[in-house]
Amino acid sequence: MTKNSQHLAYLISGGLGFMMFSVLLHADVRGFQDRYFADVDGSTWVLQLETNKTFQSMVTAKLQMGGTRNRYLLIGGLKDSQITGSYKPLIGNTDTYKEERRFEINRLNENSLRLTLSDENGKAKQSLTFNANAQQTPIDTAILGTWLTDAEPAGSLKNPYSGEQWTIRFMEDGTLCENSYTVDTREPQIPKDPCLTSQEQRWKAIDGKVYTTTGSEDWTMQFNYRLMGGRMVVSYPGGKRRVANMTTGFTLSADNR
Repeated sequence: MTKNSQHLAYLISGGLGFMMFSVLLHADVRGFQDRYFADVDGSTWVLQLETNKTFQSMVTAKLQMGGTRNRYLLIGGLKDSQITGSYKPLIGNTDTYKEERRFEINRLNENSLRLTLSDENGKAKQSLTFNANAQQTPIDTAILGTWLTDAEPAGSLKNPYSGEQWTIRFMEDGTLCENSYTVDTREPQIPKDPCLTSQEQRWKAIDGKVYTTTGSEDWTMQFNYRLMGGRMVVSYPGGKRRVANMTTGFTLSADNR
């Protein structure tokens, strides 16, 4: 066998070995569920796992600790039924995380795992059991409540002071109401309850996207959202964008239904 032939054979065998190794890793990853939940002091924490797209032996996880303001990125290696690595805040200031902080995930059974987070000294500071539940949808507590846009000019020559106002209400029971209506931009804006004029839908928020359904299990992505300076910036798939503020200091009529 020539040197070129030997080199080619090594490449083929190495490639096949890597493919088999990747398959085994993916099979092991599939032993985990995609999403797990934990109830922590009345707040729902969500742990979402996914195979790293660049390195087959790595696993990426996102931990949402009750709301969008407390999110962490976990990156680690997989061995048997255990994932170990380091974690850091997904957004915000990471200065307090200059020292590497370790985590450990142990699969307990088909539907549960144990997550342990260590502090900057390597000592376990938190250890929680997470459970998978296909019927449960993550609720982003940071957006619960009613959001309202300023009146956006939508006037014509006949109605130069006509404008559009948009409001959406996220409820803790997993339903929402969304509505747009015409207002007179010269008048003080009085929020209207969207639940009195629009159909309630079930909602869930995953990775900055809001999905809705009217009753079936066919979820539709409604829009992307970001929280910036106390405002919610909404971007629809078609390109339309809204900026809404959380309404405070009043009770909507739907609260008394």
